[in-house]
Amino acid sequence: MIPTHNIKCVLFDLDGTLLDTSHDFAYALSKTCHKFKQPEVNYQQLRAVISEGGKAMIKLAFPQANDQELEIRKEYFLQIYSENIAKHTVIFKGLETGLQTLADKKIPWAIVTNKPAWLTNNLISHQQFPSAPVAVISGDTAKKNKPHPAPLLMAAKACKVKAENCIYLGDHPRDIQAGKNAKMITGSALFGFVPKNILTNCQADYEFNTADEMAYFLQEIR
Repeated sequence: MIPTHNIKCVLFDLDGTLLDTSHDFAYALSKTCHKFKQPEVNYQQLRAVISEGGKAMIKLAFPQANDQELEIRKEYFLQIYSENIAKHTVIFKGLETGLQTLADKKIPWAIVTNKPAWLTNNLISHQQFPSAPVAVISGDTAKKNKPHPAPLLMAAKACKVKAENCIYLGDHPRDIQAGKNAKMITGSALFGFVPKNILTNCQADYEFNTADEMAYFLQEIR
């Protein structure tokens, strides 16, 4: 186990790690299903594919639709989502304590997500964090997305911390792979959207069953 005193910077994935965005996605998908006369999707089924992005959520709801139909439905879905992006979204319960620790100790932190900037910036504008992230790297900020290391390295550079002294926390296998590709310390948010058994196979340096566990870990960083 890598000692916490080696950690000088914390990088978070957004959806399913820092924020529980699932209920706003569920609302938008429900509206989309109603618009296109399709039965609603079970919440737990939806939650398991959120980290795969909008296209995956639309495919789940409209399995028989062709590519053109999927694109039309996705555009509608994302529009509804953007208009209701912070209706139910919250910081994962318990994690506020960890964010307060980062603020108190003046530890730099950043967000690295594959979510496009027009949605990321909208979502972040509605959040109140104890301290502002040094950087917000969206899916279209760097030339390549996770699991490529580029967006993580961009965040580390913005925080002025070496990659090996950063920890990247995420809830998807690509998050852990991106962290490893960037030579960073990695942590799995097993409380996130991806089924736990899938994430445990990624062999992150740390695993957190709850947001409270993650918050306690952040409090241990010196």
